[in-house]
Amino acid sequence: MPSRRKSGKNAPILSHEFVITNHGDIVSCICMVFMIGLMFQATSKVASVFIAPQHNVSRTLNGTEDLPTKYTNGPKDFCTIFFYSMAWIVVHAIIQEYVWDKVSRKLRLSKTKNTKFNDSGTLLPFYFFFAAWGADIVVKEGFIPNISKLWDGYPHNEMSFTLKFYFILQISFWVHCFPELYFTRAKREEIFPKVQLYIEYLLFIWAAYMLNFTHVTLCCLVVHYAVETLYHGIRMLNISGKADVAQSLFWVWTVLFAITRFAIIALTVMTFWYGLPRLDNAGLNVDVGNFNSPPIRLTAMAAVILMQAWLAWNFICYQIKLWRERVSAATPSKKKDTKKKSKKDSDKKKKEETFVEESDEMEADEYEKTNGSPQAVGKAKKS
Repeated sequence: MPSRRKSGKNAPILSHEFVITNHGDIVSCICMVFMIGLMFQATSKVASVFIAPQHNVSRTLNGTEDLPTKYTNGPKDFCTIFFYSMAWIVVHAIIQEYVWDKVSRKLRLSKTKNTKFNDSGTLLPFYFFFAAWGADIVVKEGFIPNISKLWDGYPHNEMSFTLKFYFILQISFWVHCFPELYFTRAKREEIFPKVQLYIEYLLFIWAAYMLNFTHVTLCCLVVHYAVETLYHGIRMLNISGKADVAQSLFWVWTVLFAITRFAIIALTVMTFWYGLPRLDNAGLNVDVGNFNSPPIRLTAMAAVILMQAWLAWNFICYQIKLWRERVSAATPSKKKDTKKKSKKDSDKKKKEETFVEESDEMEADEYEKTNGSPQAVGKAKKS
C-alpha cells in the first residue's frame, strides 16, 4: 500500500485523486453527522440505530431486580456495521498518516517493501487489539477455567454487551477493508489474494455470529490473532532491516503457528463433536436460534478443520520456499570457495614447477662451471 503524499496542486473536487487523498476527512465528516444526530431528540432514535448495539433484551429477577442487559443478533446490526465500517476507515487513515507513513519515510524503503510494510502495519494493531480484548472477554466470561461453557447453555443467542460489540467491530473491520483497496490504490495482482482473505474472515465470523457459535469462535479468534500479531511484527522488523532479531523470532512463530492450528482444531472438535451432541436440545429450531443439528455441526467442524489444513499447507509451502532460497543462496558461495581453492592449488603447482625448473637451471650452471659447457667438452675431446 503506497503512502499518501499530498501534492501542492489541488485535485478537482469529487475526482478520484481528491477522494483518495482526503477520504479520511470525508468519512470522518459523515461519522460526525451521525454523532451530532444523537444530540437532538428528533434524530436520536435514528442515529442510535447506527451507533449503539441493537436488539437488547432486558429482564428482571422476581419482578424487582434488573438483570444485566443482554443482546441478540438481528437485521438492525447491518446499520451498526455500516457506521463502524466508516469509523474503521477513519482510524485506518489516522494510523497510516501519523504513524506508518512517518516511519516508512525514515526507513527509506523501496516501493515493494513499503507496500508490505504498510499492509502489516494495518493488520498488526488490529490483531493485537482484538487478541488482547478477546482474551479479556474470555477471562471475564469464565471460558478458561470452565471450558464446558463453550457448549453449555447453547443456544448462545443472548450475548453480553462486550461480546456483541466485539463481533460487530470484527465484522465491520473486514467490511472496511474492501473500500480500502480503492483508497490505497492497490495493484491488480494484489487485489485477489486480499479479497480472498477478507471474504474468508467475513464468512467464518458472520456465520458464527448468526448461528450463535460465538463462544468457541471467540476462543479460536483470540489464539489465531495472537499468532498473527507476532507474524506481522516479525515481518515489519525484517523489512526495517533488523533481520537478526526477526530471524530469531521467526522460529518462535513457527512453533506457535503449529501449536495454534492444533489448538483450534481441538477446540472445534471438542465443541461440535463432543459437547453440543450431548445437550438435551440437540436439533434445529430457528425460532429460538438453536442450530444444534448434526448437518450444521458437521459442516461447521469440517469447515474449520479444512481451513486449518489449508493454512498448514500454505505454511509448509512457505517453509519449503525459504529452505530453497537458503540453499540457492549458499550454493554460489560454495562454488566461489571451490574456485578459490582450485585457483590456489593451480598457483601452488605452478610455483612448484617454476621452482623445479629453477633448480635444474642452477644445477646446469654449476655443472658448466665445474666441467665446462657440453660444447666445450666436445671440442676438447676432438682436439
